[in-house]
Amino acid sequence: MNISSWNTSKKGIISLFTGVLTTISSIAVGQNGIAQDTALYRFFGALRKSDSNVISVLHLGDSHIQAGFFPFTTAFFLQQDFGSAGRGWVFPYNLANTNGPSDYRWNSTGRWDVDRIIDRNKSTEVLGPGAIVLTSRNDAPTLAFNGRQDDERMDNNVRQAELFYDPGTDDSTISVPGAGVDISHAPFEGGNPTLRKASLTFAAPVQSFQVRWDRQNAQPFRFYGALLQNGENGILYSAVGINGAMYQHYNENNSTLIAEMEVMQPQLVIISLGTNEAYGSLNASAFRTQIDEAVMMVRKYQPKASIVLTTPPECKRVSKRPYRRKVGKKYKTYYRVAYYPNPYIAVVTQQIMSYCRENGIACWNFNGVNKAMAKNFASGWSGDHIHFNARGYQLQGKLLYEALRNSYDKFLKVEKTHKNLAE
Repeated sequence: MNISSWNTSKKGIISLFTGVLTTISSIAVGQNGIAQDTALYRFFGALRKSDSNVISVLHLGDSHIQAGFFPFTTAFFLQQDFGSAGRGWVFPYNLANTNGPSDYRWNSTGRWDVDRIIDRNKSTEVLGPGAIVLTSRNDAPTLAFNGRQDDERMDNNVRQAELFYDPGTDDSTISVPGAGVDISHAPFEGGNPTLRKASLTFAAPVQSFQVRWDRQNAQPFRFYGALLQNGENGILYSAVGINGAMYQHYNENNSTLIAEMEVMQPQLVIISLGTNEAYGSLNASAFRTQIDEAVMMVRKYQPKASIVLTTPPECKRVSKRPYRRKVGKKYKTYYRVAYYPNPYIAVVTQQIMSYCRENGIACWNFNGVNKAMAKNFASGWSGDHIHFNARGYQLQGKLLYEALRNSYDKFLKVEKTHKNLAE
């Protein structure tokens, strides 16, 4: 899925939803809630103290997440309310020749190969927190991060950065102009003993930085990504999505889930998967098992994290029927395109909702909201009717924020009631 750059300022983002959300029906508003939201009260308790702490959120998913529009919008509005602790997780998607968030870009003089969590034949099984890794054979690989500040979108001010990489040797050096650098072992399970974390500290906020490694080694150099913070308290929202990903991929390569828990230490984990399962050979029981396996892995390595599972959009299947029409003296072939429901989307949605209900896990049924707001989303679909365009993802992200905010406000009321009763 390739989506054009989102060139909207903060004022533009807010005004976009001012018009859109005033047309939402009362039915849609009523449905836009989080079931079992008491499971989020631990997170909400931390959120209430966001002015004095960094609150880490991880949003995990597939192509709906990789493009960035959906999670960015949720992050944007949460950070408007609770403060911003920085950009969170970033990766050089453009160097991997795939789509990614458009508010930053990485540059490099060398050639890089890529392995993703969905690939069958990977050169390495250790993919790091981002479920994707870049590999170079260069003895002196370089990378440069450039955050866009021209439209005041995501907070790309960097005071601290953690870079995760494997130089393939214990004999390597790293240089970052303008930054203090501290090297330590990276907390990845199952990786090489040469895995490293470089902790960068800048004296003042920067929006770009360059990194160079020097080594004398024939082994491949691997870069896993970076975690960026601005030195302030508030929400640190990290999004990790891979096109084509399913629960099964994250379970079979669970070192990625483990690395995410250890590196990001999220207090809230949002999992938005299920679309790709609905376009394969779906077995409802096996799918439910995959959900449980991922949830159990999160709970094992981050037992205090709250979890929200989301259901997929009301995606369609496409039917194309050819027909011929005479144009001038020749006949040309055209196609009539029709969209019809994918029945497996309903199965996936039901399994996610029932699993959450039976296990006391928070669930945002976006599928139900999407159907109730069909008119609002009519112009938000891309041509395949599986993905949204930028506008559709922005609306989805705003709705997730509103669902979380409504549950948080309810938490505050409950807490106030308990306090009054205690007095």
